[in-house]
Amino acid sequence: MKTWEKKLYCCFSMTKLLVTIFYISGAFIIVTLLSMPIFVSSAKAQKLDQGAVSKRDSIKNQSDISRNSKIKFKKGKRGKRGRRGPAKVIVDLVTEGTAIETVQVYGRVIAQQKGIIAARTRGAVEAVKVRVGDRVKKGDIIVKLISSALIAERDLKSAELKEFTAKIRTVGVQLALAKQELKRLQRLRKSSAFSLARYQDKLRDVERSQSALIEAKARREQAKARLRIANINLTNAKILAPFNGVIISRAVEVGDYVSLGAAVVTILNENSFEIEAEVPANRLGGLNNGRVIDVKPEFGRPFKASVRAIVPQENALSRTRVVRLLPNFVKPNLTIASNQSVVLHIPSGASKKALTVHKDAITQRRGKRVVFVVKETKGGLRAQMRTVKLGEAFGLRFEVLKGLKSGEQVVIRGNERLRPRQKIKINKPDERRKLGKWRGKRSEAKESHEERQKRKKDSKPGEYGNNNRATKKESRDGI
Repeated sequence: MKTWEKKLYCCFSMTKLLVTIFYISGAFIIVTLLSMPIFVSSAKAQKLDQGAVSKRDSIKNQSDISRNSKIKFKKGKRGKRGRRGPAKVIVDLVTEGTAIETVQVYGRVIAQQKGIIAARTRGAVEAVKVRVGDRVKKGDIIVKLISSALIAERDLKSAELKEFTAKIRTVGVQLALAKQELKRLQRLRKSSAFSLARYQDKLRDVERSQSALIEAKARREQAKARLRIANINLTNAKILAPFNGVIISRAVEVGDYVSLGAAVVTILNENSFEIEAEVPANRLGGLNNGRVIDVKPEFGRPFKASVRAIVPQENALSRTRVVRLLPNFVKPNLTIASNQSVVLHIPSGASKKALTVHKDAITQRRGKRVVFVVKETKGGLRAQMRTVKLGEAFGLRFEVLKGLKSGEQVVIRGNERLRPRQKIKINKPDERRKLGKWRGKRSEAKESHEERQKRKKDSKPGEYGNNNRATKKESRDGI
């Protein structure tokens, strides 16, 4: 009995051990399967990090190489400041003549002839012949109204006139007959056949016929007046332009019904422009009728205008007076528009003889006012910096008291970065570079890699990083 129990216990222990081993191995397999993606992802991340590090190292090496090549490329004429060729500038002359001190006053352009065209009769709009911006001449049809009702009304008034005309004829015949009877009774007045009552009745008939004739004639005149009104309304069914001008607004469309006095379009005569400015009262000393002054619009080319009138009424708050000026256009100036802002250069004193320079030629260097004068040397044109002493301002120019002479050329464009004795090249005012700027090589369009390589290949010794260095003379000429 004990032997059998021992064997059974041994079998149970072995089975329990095998089950335990089975559970442990299953758990190990499950853990391994679950941790497998983590190991794979970490391996991939490590591989990517190694690739990124290697790529960064290669980029760094390439940047070092390119930096070294750029440093080598800058050897030569372009390797030092100021060795990029002559600076391109625009120049202006120093002039001597009669100058007048002026002050700037703001004004505006107004139109003398501008108005709203209204309907002179009632009716529905049949056609609109113009659009905003169209130019019209005096007498051109702008809007046409439906005229069928007006034609019928005209015919009705015409028939009424014929009716009253016929009535006048009838009353006239009756009056003539009454007068004839009255005369016959007057001839019988001394005879025994005369009847005083009948005579008085015929006298009343004559007076009645005369009154009826006068009334019929008055009605005929009324009918004529109504017919004229009907004809005028029919004529006004076509709305015409009262003067030459431009359509600046339109208030009706086809199918709209307009009544008497309704706005249709607005017309502006562009040939009737004037300039209105409020000038300070203490600046009116240099103005009189007919005085020609310079006018500069906000956009467009400047022009001249003559004083037409100085309104004798002063603004008590601003102490200014209204001045009207007529523009003197040599050619039609299409850049001027109504309500446009302009700047007037009003003379504020007497004229005097002075040496003047353009205001754009003045620059500040170390707290001093200087200009760059064009000087011709053996090596070409160079900019000479010169200190100047300025006086009063005359419009766009300054009076020069000291430092310049009449006829000298001074730089007015491109002088911001000039250096003393720098080489320059004079360009015309209407000449522009590729990008329309005057800021040196930085504003030029970038050339392609192929063009740069070709220029580098065809360059002279000392240029674009070639091994042979430039001579001292070449370097000195590049300053």
